[in-house]
Amino acid sequence: MKHIILKYTLYLFTLSLLNACSEEDLYEVDPNRTSTANYWQDLSETQTGLNAAYHILNSEYTLNIIEESLRSDMGWPGYGRPTPNAINEFYNQTFNNGNPTIGYKWENNYQGIFRANQVIEGLTPLEGTVNEEEWTSQMAQARFLRGLYHFYLYTTFNNGSIIIRNETPKGAADYDKALSSAEEVIAFIREDLEYAYANLYAKGEYPTNLGVGYATSGAAATILGTSYLYELNYNKAMTYFEDVINNHNYELVTDMDLLFTTAGEHNAESIFEINCNNTLFPEANLWNGEAFSSRLAQLTTNSTGSVAPAWLVYEYKIENQKMDPLDERNYYQDETNGRTARNVSLRTSAMMAIVEDEQTPYYLTASVTENMKIKWDGWGFGWHKKFSNHDIVESESDLPGGSIRSGKNITLNRLADVYLMQAECLIKTGDLPGALELINKIRQRWGLVSLGLSGFDTAHTYDEEIYDETSLMKHLMDVERPLELSLEGHAIRFLDLKRWEKSEGITVKQRFEKLSNEVYYALHYPFVDSKGANKWRWDASIVRTATPPTQNNFKTIDFEYDVPFQNYNDASHGTYPIPLIELNANNKIN
Repeated sequence: MKHIILKYTLYLFTLSLLNACSEEDLYEVDPNRTSTANYWQDLSETQTGLNAAYHILNSEYTLNIIEESLRSDMGWPGYGRPTPNAINEFYNQTFNNGNPTIGYKWENNYQGIFRANQVIEGLTPLEGTVNEEEWTSQMAQARFLRGLYHFYLYTTFNNGSIIIRNETPKGAADYDKALSSAEEVIAFIREDLEYAYANLYAKGEYPTNLGVGYATSGAAATILGTSYLYELNYNKAMTYFEDVINNHNYELVTDMDLLFTTAGEHNAESIFEINCNNTLFPEANLWNGEAFSSRLAQLTTNSTGSVAPAWLVYEYKIENQKMDPLDERNYYQDETNGRTARNVSLRTSAMMAIVEDEQTPYYLTASVTENMKIKWDGWGFGWHKKFSNHDIVESESDLPGGSIRSGKNITLNRLADVYLMQAECLIKTGDLPGALELINKIRQRWGLVSLGLSGFDTAHTYDEEIYDETSLMKHLMDVERPLELSLEGHAIRFLDLKRWEKSEGITVKQRFEKLSNEVYYALHYPFVDSKGANKWRWDASIVRTATPPTQNNFKTIDFEYDVPFQNYNDASHGTYPIPLIELNANNKIN
């Protein structure tokens, strides 16, 4: 209930800010800029502006989660195989500076920066005249958001050389501003984030329930650590990650009902997430950023958007996600056979719908096997579950505002990601036991076989392999990070791939080449439905073998990532270009 209250309050705050300008103010100044002569008089008004700055996160264009998944190796562009029904420039690696979605991402993040700057400038003259603790909290949140929006732009545009907006434009000429070097940009970002890190509340320490969903010192530390990891500065990154792990009230969640479900919003593992709501003010325009709802549920469960690629579906299968036989959660009570091992791992059940998952309910009425959409020449073989409402409705269309208005929160940062980033730092600095410990904490949470030698641990099963830096890093890149973090956060997968180009010498184009050469086969899958009848899902189960299967009528999947491999060029697609809309409007960018 307190989350609903928070979402309702945030919406009212945002509406009050958007309605705070008179027509005269809007005409005489900037149509997006509230007049400081009539506003920012106290902390309640700056709080209103702060919530409007947070609200920019609700626009799908701020993060472009679907496009970033397709740009990396995390998605197939909707219905249609081997040729998608809709041409997608991100999957095909044909986007350029005229792509509207790239332009929207640029504009949205700078709008967030604009609003954060408004709050910073509104707070500045209030210093010393209002409650100091609340003033500091608001200033830290505003600077966190300004740093965060700059960081999203820095990591995806023009190799980090973007415009630093450190104040609101006072006139038309102020909008024309030159690009800063990547070094100047990241220094500016870190200055904001360091202030936030030093002054934000930790998780659970905000003085009221309204603090649920606001930025914390742990969120600032996470972004700071990530910024150094992206530069391969492992030692510096580790100091922040270690602090997040040990000192900020986070813990890995082991209750499967609280992982990627509506009930699990703002759980103990969550570091920063976007509050969404689909029951309040449905009249808010979904397309211009007014709404608090999200389209991600529709875009990961329907004919357009991002469908799971074959390689990812295959990696989520039980042969690749070996379950620990000592963990009782990996068994269920079968009516005929008694205690029986699950068909898929707990991690798979939480994150991906695949046909083998007969034990997990999906959209309430039956199992994943029975209810999921599968078509070898249509949707394919798997659905991302992190944004869907499979746990609360029978169909996305049953949501109060329909399938395009999901109220499920969007997790941007969580502890498991920090564990894996810290594990990478430990691998690269020679502490393999420390890295294995962190990776195994995540695997044990999911009931998976642990990596390495068992030693004196008799409570868990280990693979008894001896890992070196190369083999453990390969496992981290190929298994732990993509399967744990699929479709999460801000461009996590693509930025991982770009980082590993520098550290491991494996280019994005080589990754696409590898995937384009892989061949999978779709086989018929037998199961017993919810009424006890023997059924088949045709061409539904993905396998990868050295030779074609012996089963008749199998389908061959050998076309994924052929086009991305052919088209990808790092100079054109390794970073977004400065959008055409900015080049046309800004006289100081050549």
